[in-house]
Amino acid sequence: MFIFWNDKRKRPFYGVFLCILLPTLSLFMSYRPSETSTGHFLTEEICDNALDDDDDGLVDINDPDCQCEIVVQESLVPNHSFEDYICCPSDHSQMNCVRGWQQASGGTSDYLNECDYVSIPTLSPFPDGDGAVAFIAGSIEDASGSEIHKEYVGVCLNYAMEKDAVYEFTFYIGFLDETNSPPINFTFFGSPSCSNLPFTPGFDCPTNYPDWYLLGSEVFSSDQAPAWKKVSMTIQPSLDINAIVIGDDCLPKGGLKVYLLDNLVLKNENTLDFELLDTSSPCDPDFRLAVEANSNFQYQWYKEGVALIGEIYPELSQMHGEGNYQLRIVNLNTGKCRISEDFVFSIPVVETERFETLCAGERLLFGNQSIEEEGIYIAEFLTSEGCDSIVTLKVDVQDNLADTVYADILPGSTYEIAGQGFAAEGEHQVELLSASGCDSNLVLYLSFASVFIPNVFSPNGDNINDYFEVYAANTPYQVIVMTIFDRWGNMIFEGERWDGTYNEQEVDPGVYVYIIRFVGPDGRVTTRSSSLTLMR
Repeated sequence: MFIFWNDKRKRPFYGVFLCILLPTLSLFMSYRPSETSTGHFLTEEICDNALDDDDDGLVDINDPDCQCEIVVQESLVPNHSFEDYICCPSDHSQMNCVRGWQQASGGTSDYLNECDYVSIPTLSPFPDGDGAVAFIAGSIEDASGSEIHKEYVGVCLNYAMEKDAVYEFTFYIGFLDETNSPPINFTFFGSPSCSNLPFTPGFDCPTNYPDWYLLGSEVFSSDQAPAWKKVSMTIQPSLDINAIVIGDDCLPKGGLKVYLLDNLVLKNENTLDFELLDTSSPCDPDFRLAVEANSNFQYQWYKEGVALIGEIYPELSQMHGEGNYQLRIVNLNTGKCRISEDFVFSIPVVETERFETLCAGERLLFGNQSIEEEGIYIAEFLTSEGCDSIVTLKVDVQDNLADTVYADILPGSTYEIAGQGFAAEGEHQVELLSASGCDSNLVLYLSFASVFIPNVFSPNGDNINDYFEVYAANTPYQVIVMTIFDRWGNMIFEGERWDGTYNEQEVDPGVYVYIIRFVGPDGRVTTRSSSLTLMR
């Protein structure tokens, strides 16, 4: 074992690095590498000096000489926040809508999503996105006694939980109140094969069936219900696990209890050392990649596989431009070397389009541009997080509009346009706003329709004025229905032409009331009412 000095931190560190293969002391003393045409000596790659030490064109961890365990940071649970769905739920028991997940038992858990179905609004919004799951635990009381009723959801993992490895399971659990959501012994079950899902069509416990194992359980409660609570469990399986089921324990409960789940993240403890701390927006000049510090670890940051000299602390001193960053961690106690997957750092640029209509003579300020002509304009702004926002503005200039309208109305009626009413014949100037908000000048020419309604008729069989009807010559108005009432308000006729009878009997001479409904050329209905005199 050799002792190296770190000049920056002024302290020795010890270790045999898996990614730096040192020759034995005797070989080192006797080996004299030959010089290459570039002036370098052929040797093995040093993995953290940003140099191609062995002249193979590969620098630092890009070189196969620098082998470390690659730590996959993805959660083992697919669709962990229930955001990816095949269909929007419209009712309870629709777990089939959630991609990857399924009803693991005969008990039908509910898929909740803000797209339509949220049966428990007191716990909305959900902790992560628009989706969540609700399940029931307890017993149903009937005439034959108490029958256990459990609802479980299950999923096939992205990749297996390995035997004896330690995993952390973090998630949110929703509690309604002390009665409907008392403390729950939340339980985690596993199976080596995804073909064991679902485990039963019934309502009992997974461990009652072959190849299902209890992996862990813990009691959780909430003092502030209704509320969501973030919790975690540590799980160490005794065999490889590819499918999981989660829910209540296997004991019967009195009555039915309701709980919600969201953001289920299952990770190997090895990945936790590479969990990035939430610092700020990537657009913030002070943004840094950082992980939780551990005094037992030695750190080295890389960009595109090449060491960033001096970046040997849990937090980068600065960002070195956009690109793929990785972090190598060496455990000083064990010499074990691990390296993260890529942390992709990019400064997002938001690109949006806007459409504006200008009225003739108007001016629009857009960034540092003053716009009064139609066209396409581009300007750059900053978002609230400090990111660049490129806005493309398409401008249309709307001239002031002019139009002419000719209309007929019944005498005594009002012609309405844009909230204004006109009742007199002749020309009217109307000032309007177009749909785009620009001035629109309209000239209205209003005429009375040639409609005559008599106020007396004599149905005596002399073929002169024997019917009460509307006379409309060369007019677009049509009678829809005419209704006649006697002096006591009884309706005695409905139609278009009255002959002075009721139930085929002649009515007495006198005064009657009519109501006539017309339909005009624009489809609008107009009503006229007055009295008429029937003479014999």
